[in-house]
Parts: sequence; C-alpha cells; structure tokens
Amino acid sequence: RRMGRDKRALPWDQDTAGQARTLLQSIVSRLSAFSGDLVVVANDAPDAAPARMVPDAFPGAGSLGGIYSGLAAAAHDAAFVCAADMPFLNPELARRLVGRLGSSDAVVPVVDGRPEPLHAVYRRTLLDPMRERIRARQLKIAPLFDAANVTWVDETELRAIDPELASFRNINTPTEYAAALAILKGV
Repeated sequence: RRMGRDKRALPWDQDTAGQARTLLQSIVSRLSAFSGDLVVVANDAPDAAPARMVPDAFPGAGSLGGIYSGLAAAAHDAAFVCAADMPFLNPELARRLVGRLGSSDAVVPVVDGRPEPLHAVYRRTLLDPMRERIRARQLKIAPLFDAANVTWVDETELRAIDPELASFRNINTPTEYAAALAILKGV
C-alpha cells in the first residue's frame, strides 16, 4: 500500500543474459543457488520461475499466514523464509541460518534488538502453533517464539557474513525503492 503498486513487480536488475528482472525474480534467482525447492506464497500468479507457486492457506492472515502456507508446502522439514521486498538478500547468510537449526524449531536473526521473523528458518513443528494462532486471529509473529525452541542469531554473527546487514533492508515506499536502486547501481 505504501508503495502504491505491487512491490514484487518493481523493475530491479538483469539476469546474466541481460534480461530485465523484477524484484521477486531477482530474489528467487538468488535463492535458487541455495535451494532447489523454492516456494512463493501468492494468491495471484507473479512470474517467479523456477519457484513453485502456492496459494495462501489463510488469506488475510498476514505474514504469519504466508509463513504457514510456505512451510506447509515445503518439501523439507524446515524452510528458510524471506519477504519478497528484501532485495539485498545474502544466500550465504540464509545458508548459515539453516545450518544453525539443529534441534530448534526456528532460527531467528535479531537486528537492533528486534527479531527478524521474515528472514528466518522455521521447522514444521511450528505448523500447529501457527495454525492455532491464525485461527484465533493472533497474527503477530513474535509471540509464536515464546513457546518455541528458538536459536537467536545476534548481530555480531550476522555481520560476519553481511557487514552492513543489507539482507534486512526492505522496500516499502517509493523513496526506499529509489534509495535501494541507487545502492544497487553503486551511486
């Protein structure tokens, strides 16, 4: 809403053949080097090949509903989850977060003292608690972690891979989009 149009379809960069890509296509491309099972949760049909498209199981349930839908559709016991408006996603950081999962239900980065639930790893053990919260219309993600076994990843560890924490920058407004394009182009 703040952007005034679909953020996923914003022109972003080019692939290796010089073809223009949208923000979503660029993020999917970055993650395709990391995993062969990519899932995009959407109730429409954005171009996100080679990702599988799955509908939101609980339309109107916000990010928690999207996380639930993607995790339920994932081919594995756990999934790295990211928002479609984080253009500087670092696949190596995603790989590190997945590597920290162990027996935890989730691996969640903490930036500026706040959890980053839209750039985290979730295990299927959280599907039932997510569904319960969604049905109760308790859609905030952070309280889900109160009863879960969470591995928290602090800024020091995050900065070892992503010194500027660029992976956590998102684009919500036309001004933020213009600033992100300037960073992308090295201006």
